[in-house]
Amino acid sequence: MTPETQKNAGVKEDAPPVQNETKYVALMETNGKECESWLYFIKYDENVENLEHLQKQLEKVDWFIIEDLSTFDLDLEHFVSESTAKEMTTLDLNSYAFHRKFDGPLRKIDLGFRPKDDNETKICKAFDILSYGQIEDFVDDEDIDSDDIESSDESEPDEPKSQQQIDEEWIPPALRRLDTSKQQRAAQGKKKCIKRR
Repeated sequence: MTPETQKNAGVKEDAPPVQNETKYVALMETNGKECESWLYFIKYDENVENLEHLQKQLEKVDWFIIEDLSTFDLDLEHFVSESTAKEMTTLDLNSYAFHRKFDGPLRKIDLGFRPKDDNETKICKAFDILSYGQIEDFVDDEDIDSDDIESSDESEPDEPKSQQQIDEEWIPPALRRLDTSKQQRAAQGKKKCIKRR
């Protein structure tokens, strides 16, 4: 069938692949206490080496839920587009934390596994470093909607604001919920991990 015949017969030609499209991969955290999974979308091409380094470490663990600790899974075989990653961050399915998208470079993450570590110790070490969205400590440029950022120009308060209110004005609601609880829960998890060792 010639291209002209295909066109006349209603056969669609294959669309040419989009060149230089930004690809993202997902790191998934699943938490036992919250009964939720959170996806962290990270740019792939500029971070291949550090993503592969993280993947090799995560593959050394036989993951299962221990009390309120988290498990982690990184998919380097299936990519999503930038628009899909962004759309995923708008889903309102979880009660504790939202999915997140990062556009910057990923720094090398060392989970500190040693040959003598048993499986549970490895789970604890990964939890200590990555739990409750701590991937943000290793990757820059989180894509946060301007709608989620409260502007201090929107309203004039009758009373002076507390320092906490001032600090929270620029933090998106999802991160506001995550901030203190994340630190408290991560600290509790670390205590549990220390006791186990």
